[in-house]
Amino acid sequence: MDMKWLSDLEQKVQAATDELKSLRKENRAQKTKIKQLQTQLSETKSAGKSASTWEKEREAIRQRVEKLADGLEELL
Repeated sequence: MDMKWLSDLEQKVQAATDELKSLRKENRAQKTKIKQLQTQLSETKSAGKSASTWEKEREAIRQRVEKLADGLEELL
């Protein structure tokens, strides 16, 4: 009986197994990368909130300084 078909089947199963192992490894790496990017995004959003708060404070200070300058200008 010719066993070539069994050898061919074994090769195909081995190739599929190797591909699955490779894909699982890549999947784990991608999940790790996603977690890192989510952390960076979260940090960026937090920094954005801080920047927004800073911008508001900056604008309030600018308005107060302009008001003082206007008052001084009236005195001239």
